[in-house]
Amino acid sequence: MRFRLFLCFIFVISLNILAQNKTITISGFVTDKEFRLGDATVCFFNSSNQVKCIKSDINGEFSIELPENKYRITVKKDGYTSLVGDNFFVDYIFNPPQSLVLNMTDNKISIYGKVINNFGEPINDAQVKVKIGENLLDINTNTNGVFFFQGHVGLISIFAQKPGFYGNGVSMLIQNEKFINDISIVLEAKTFYISGALVQGNNYLKEVELELINGSNNKIIATLKTSKDGLFEFRDILNYENAYFRVPSLGYQSAPFTINKDLRQFNIFVN
Repeated sequence: MRFRLFLCFIFVISLNILAQNKTITISGFVTDKEFRLGDATVCFFNSSNQVKCIKSDINGEFSIELPENKYRITVKKDGYTSLVGDNFFVDYIFNPPQSLVLNMTDNKISIYGKVINNFGEPINDAQVKVKIGENLLDINTNTNGVFFFQGHVGLISIFAQKPGFYGNGVSMLIQNEKFINDISIVLEAKTFYISGALVQGNNYLKEVELELINGSNNKIIATLKTSKDGLFEFRDILNYENAYFRVPSLGYQSAPFTINKDLRQFNIFVN
């Protein structure tokens, strides 16, 4: 029995020695399914994780002499992603080598997105920051709220912002896509409130109509009547760089001001 085990042990060792000494020719080509890719690096990792690499020629072809063994094969080229992944194995101990076809895909992708508000309306001239790997891009949305950029597969982070809105963004891992056009980033508008009293001389003007006007186009932002105490409070007002108050019954118009924070005790003194 021991003698048989000894013979088996010798047989296994002999197979390993023969496998290490016997070489085979491994050949194939690298392609993106349309064109052969030259200057791609093809690496063969054996069971001991030792590696031998070779470059594909101008026609995308490669050929290498290696000992019979099991190999993990990887292929890399700048601007491309391997479709065989990092877990592609071949066994040349008992199987003869066959021509290898190593497929890759172009890393370049085109991405369209849109920045909108809570009501689905486009936000123009929003600033969009894009991070692709270690690269940063700064772009702006057009009049339709659309932004566009080209990048490559991998992790992409997009962050949109605009004065008067809370910033928002999205991150995605893109692997094989070539074109993406379904990205929507919703920005929630910042709202403010303005409160105070409408005063004329020593009197509070009660139940008087008060208008808040957009100074850029003279359109009414909001309107209300002062309370029985002459007080007013405008709520959920968007950001405006130029606004003013108007009291139609008195023909009064206030000096312009900026709505970019909560304005409390914004008392209006009518001359």
